[in-house]
Amino acid sequence: MADTAARGPAGTSRYFDYDGPVHYLDYGGRRDGPLVVCVHGLGGSAISFDLIAALLAAECRIYAVDLIGHGRTPVLGRSATVGANRRVVDHFMREVVGEPAVVIGNSMGGLIALLQAAKRPESVAGLVLIGPALPLTGLVLKDVRRAVEFAVLATPGLGSAVVSLWTRFASAERQVGRMLRLVALDPTKIPDEFRHAATALAEERRRFSGNHNALVQAARSVVFAITSPWYVAQLEGVRSPVLLIHGRHDRLVSIRQADEAAQKYDSWRFEVMDHVGHVPQLEDPALVTDTILEWMFTERPEVADQAEGAQLVEAVVDVREQRSRRA
Repeated sequence: MADTAARGPAGTSRYFDYDGPVHYLDYGGRRDGPLVVCVHGLGGSAISFDLIAALLAAECRIYAVDLIGHGRTPVLGRSATVGANRRVVDHFMREVVGEPAVVIGNSMGGLIALLQAAKRPESVAGLVLIGPALPLTGLVLKDVRRAVEFAVLATPGLGSAVVSLWTRFASAERQVGRMLRLVALDPTKIPDEFRHAATALAEERRRFSGNHNALVQAARSVVFAITSPWYVAQLEGVRSPVLLIHGRHDRLVSIRQADEAAQKYDSWRFEVMDHVGHVPQLEDPALVTDTILEWMFTERPEVADQAEGAQLVEAVVDVREQRSRRA
């Protein structure tokens, strides 16, 4: 279909065709900078990256995709499984981006980013995994409530009914408020600009059909992946440089899973962020941006001119040291 554009609060809204329209945000940025593709989590959308995209655009060229049944991408009979959405991301990277890119994935998006790196390594210049869905390592008591909630969501019929009732009778403001309480340690720290954008999107999505089933389908495929030896085998094939970022207070993906992955894959750089939960890119966008840029220009010096990269790293380190002293 023809590309269309409309200026949004943080990026330009566009569509590409993959058995129907798929929405993405083009945040622009530095034309000669590293290419970055952002992939959101379950129940999220491209706007999940609004806050860091505005900061990363000073050095990078940024895109974010709405997966099938999420954001502004309608279902239209298409599959919303992890595998299907991985193919959506692959098509986007080949047909729209056209060059290897650093893929930033949050939660389910981290799982999809890892699978893309395993299956199409030539397309991925590096991975930034933010609270990614990693292989399940067992439960402790504090995880049980979230596990039960996720099991309900992933149950055919029941999950769809629960989501349908919630979105039908809860206002857009209540939907966004509940989501932020679930994913953030302190949702009051998330800027109003994101709340307004998320509320407007939730209201817009009321016009879409099939979203409830898509969310359940995606949730079931996430559960299958994180409990399957197949996913572990896929991780063994990842050769891209990896930055793993995890919030110390993440209630959806246990930090134990990140710890175990970091120990097993010792080439990955592992950064634990205090005072945040499952969405550090919304809770502390400045720190997340600093961390990504420092990694990008030290672990992958080919992405930019060496002199410019050195200056950027020095500036980023200065900012982090100042923040550490204030804390």
